Amino acid sequence: MLNFKEKIEIFTSYLNQEELSYADSFNAHIDICGINNDYDFLKKIDSKEEIIFWIEKLKSRIVMKEDEAVLEDIIDDYVLCG
Repeated sequence: MLNFKEKIEIFTSYLNQEELSYADSFNAHIDICGINNDYDFLKKIDSKEEIIFWIEKLKSRIVMKEDEAVLEDIIDDYVLCG
């Protein structure tokens, strides 16, 4: 199991990779969200695969709902409610 520091490193490292798609353009926003929430949501995640899945699922949600809501609201809702 990963410790909290390792989880943060995986999270930020994954978001700092080269942008290859439109969804990747939201990486900086997601990273800022992590900082603003003290990465608390990572406490519920146990593996690197789960962290990546969490990020990709959030990016999908952003792309699907970006016309309906403000980006920060989409991210905050996902962080709080999953």
